[in-house]
Amino acid sequence: MTPKNHDSYVVRGARIYCSNGSHIRRLDMPVSHGSYVREKAMMHEKDCQTGLDANIPPFGVCRSPENSGQQISISDAADLVPYQDEYGRAVTPPLPIEGRLCAPALPAKWIDAQEETLVDGVPALTKNCTITCQYGGIICFIDDGQEVG
Repeated sequence: MTPKNHDSYVVRGARIYCSNGSHIRRLDMPVSHGSYVREKAMMHEKDCQTGLDANIPPFGVCRSPENSGQQISISDAADLVPYQDEYGRAVTPPLPIEGRLCAPALPAKWIDAQEETLVDGVPALTKNCTITCQYGGIICFIDDGQEVG
């Protein structure tokens, strides 16, 4: 079963990032919806709850000037999101990273879910889906999670 747009279905464990965040995270699901690809639980457009024990954890430091949350400092180099310098080169941010704590505030569903494939009666997520935080960050997929161990 392949989506109409030939993009792959997203499963639990897919890597995601926010355009305003400092760290890559994994999409999670507390309880499976009962649909699987390669024995991995499929996600749907409403899997966008935020929090450490929800679908979308914080992305470390938020770079949005609109975020007035708690000031933090992160020294963990694992899963840093590179940014582009003035020459368009990918640069890993220097540590520590300081700024406001990421606390994604999201709408009720992802954009561009696969309407023709339902997971627990809701359109399935594909790798081309996005969701936008109220602070302007766009959350995208790095991979679909199907090959993640």
